[in-house]
Amino acid sequence: MFRLLKSLFLGLLFSANLAAAAAETPSERVHQTVNDVLQILQSPALDAQQRRDQVRDVVRQRFDYESMSQVILATNWRTATPVQREQFITLFRELLEQTYFSAMDTYNDQSVRMGRERQKGKLAEVQTFIVSTGKEVPVSYKLRQLKDDWFAYDVTVDGVSLVSNYRTSFRNLVKEKGMDGLLTELAEKVATLKTKNKLAE
Repeated sequence: MFRLLKSLFLGLLFSANLAAAAAETPSERVHQTVNDVLQILQSPALDAQQRRDQVRDVVRQRFDYESMSQVILATNWRTATPVQREQFITLFRELLEQTYFSAMDTYNDQSVRMGRERQKGKLAEVQTFIVSTGKEVPVSYKLRQLKDDWFAYDVTVDGVSLVSNYRTSFRNLVKEKGMDGLLTELAEKVATLKTKNKLAE
């Protein structure tokens, strides 16, 4: 499971900060983002913590964690209390951040090749490929246009959807342990990842 999440978030690293001038296409948004994030990862002037901070700031600006949380929890969002909802949003965001911090440690001069774009109204999907040692991993971004900006709301790596993956696993956890049980497990996972990432610095 953790290897899958690391792969997903290696892709997520290239999906941050998708806003640009209104005239740009979804593919141009993604291409610009790829260049911006690669510059952060490749900059010799930044230490590990500075890279993490810059990538985190970019991602936080471009993802609506509340909307993603509602989609992932589905009916469990409607039955959760306001306090549980806020706790989930915070823990989910921290889980994503700590996971892509781990993914950043696996970066080794990979490059990105742009693929096709599909657009229908205010929705779009842009395909890219992470190229490493002769292999290509397909990474697709689903975007939604809001007020002339394009925002990523899901990332699919090698056929695995971030949103669908979490929705299934969290639904099963809530069914087994309840909403409070899910929150406890998320808190424990975040704490474990924070410890691991701190040791890796």
